[in-house]
Amino acid sequence: MPGMALSLTNDKDTTMAYPTIDYLPSLTAQQLAQAHTLTLATYVPTSATSSWDQSASVYTSAPYASLDDLYAFTAVENATYDIFSFSFFDPFLITLYDKSGKAIAVDKESDSGYGNDFLSKFVAPYSGTVYVDAGWHQGSADVNLGASLNIYADLDTIPKPTNTLTGTDGADVFVATKSSDLVNGLGGVDTMVYQGKRGDYDIVKSGAELLVYSLVSNDGVDSLRNVEKLSFSGQVTDIRHSDLAQALYVSYFGRAADTGGLKGFQARLGELNAPSSAAELSARYNSDPAVKVLIDSFGSSAESNALYSGDNKAFVRAIYTNLLGREPDQGGLDFWTNAINAGALTRANASLSIMAGAQANSSTQGKLDALLIGNKISVASNFTYGLETEDKVGAYNGLGAAAVARELLKQVSASTDAFTFQTQVMKAVNSLPTSTGGLASPGDAPALAQPDAPVIALSGVDSHSPAFVYA
Repeated sequence: MPGMALSLTNDKDTTMAYPTIDYLPSLTAQQLAQAHTLTLATYVPTSATSSWDQSASVYTSAPYASLDDLYAFTAVENATYDIFSFSFFDPFLITLYDKSGKAIAVDKESDSGYGNDFLSKFVAPYSGTVYVDAGWHQGSADVNLGASLNIYADLDTIPKPTNTLTGTDGADVFVATKSSDLVNGLGGVDTMVYQGKRGDYDIVKSGAELLVYSLVSNDGVDSLRNVEKLSFSGQVTDIRHSDLAQALYVSYFGRAADTGGLKGFQARLGELNAPSSAAELSARYNSDPAVKVLIDSFGSSAESNALYSGDNKAFVRAIYTNLLGREPDQGGLDFWTNAINAGALTRANASLSIMAGAQANSSTQGKLDALLIGNKISVASNFTYGLETEDKVGAYNGLGAAAVARELLKQVSASTDAFTFQTQVMKAVNSLPTSTGGLASPGDAPALAQPDAPVIALSGVDSHSPAFVYA
C-alpha cells in the first residue's frame, strides 16, 4: 500500500478539522449522487458481549454488483463504527469518504477470513453523510455471486453533553473529558488535568466560577468551582491566592497583574499560609511581620511612588478611583486620611482595609462596591490569563501596556458580566505588542504621562519570575 499522505479538512458544518487521505482519488459529484442509502436501525444483539447500538446491512447476488458498491449512511459525530464487507474474492478495500467525496478512512487489509474485510473503530468526525465503498470483488463481473456490507454503530462513545464531577475534602485529581465537564472540587487542593498545552485553552473567570475551553478541538466548555490547580502539558496554573493578589494590583495600581508578578506574590502568600480574604490579610498585617513586609512591598514600590506622589488625602482618593471607580464620600475620605496621618494605618494596609470595608459594607452603595470589586478582580484575572500564551508572555511591559490594562478596568461596572466582557478583554490583550515587537492593533496602547519606573520588588519573595517592567 502506498504511503499515506494526509491533509486537514474543515467541514463547513462543524469547527472540527479531520484528516483526509490524499493518495486516494475523491468521488465525483455523479458518484455521490448515485450512492445507495443505508439507514441504521436499532441493533439486536446476538450475544451478551455485543456493544453495538445500531446496524445496517445490504446483501446482493446481482451480477455486476462490484460496479455498484457505493453506499451512504448518516453518521453521528464521535460515534464509533465497525464496517464489514464480504465478496466471493477478497474485497479490494473498504474506503470511507466525507460528504464532499474526500477519502477519510481505509481498511488496513486485516482480514477476518478470506472474502471478508473489515474497517474497525472509525470515529465519525462530524454528524452527517458518510460514504462507504464496499470494495466488492466478484471475479467475473457477470457471475451471480453474493456480496454484502454491514455497518455497526457504537453510540456510547459520544460524549455526554455535561459530565458532572464532584470531589471530596481531600486532594482530588480530575481529568478533562470531551464533554462539558461540570466540576466541584469541594475541599482540599484539587487539580483539573488537560492533555493539551496551556496556549490551546482559554480561561475565563467570573466570581467563583472558571470556564475552560479548548481553542483547537471541540471538547465542550468546562465549568470549575473549588478547583485550585489547572494542569496542562508542561505547565501548571495555580489559582490559590489569585483573587487576593489581583485585588492588590487593582487597588494599588489600577491594573491587572503581570504573570510573573502574580505567580511570585501567590507563591509567597502560600508560603506564609496567608488567608484568602482581604479582611483576614489586613488583620494579619499588624500581627505577622512577614505579611507586613510583603504588603509593604506594594506601598514602597517605584510604581506606587510614581502613581501616588501626593499627600494621604490624594492617596485615598486614588485608591477609591482604582478600586471603586468613584470619589470617596467626605466621611470616608476623612476617616481613612486621618487613620494614615495618625499612624494607625500605613498606606499599604490602608488599601487592604478600604477594600475589606467595601466588601463588608451592607448598605446599598456597599453592595454595589462589592460587586464592582468582584467584577474587576475577575476581569483582571482574565487579562492575566490571556497573557499566558507564547506570543504574549512578554508583551505586558511598559507604560503603554499598563495604560491598556487600566483603561480596560475603567470599563467595568457593578453590572458587568465577566463572561460576556471577555471580548473586550481579548481585544485589550491583542492590542499589546507581540513577542516580535509589533503591535497587533497600532494605536491601541496610549502612553501614560508618568516617568519610567523599575519593576515592583516584592520584599520577601525569592523568585526569578519576570515581573512587570516599564519600558
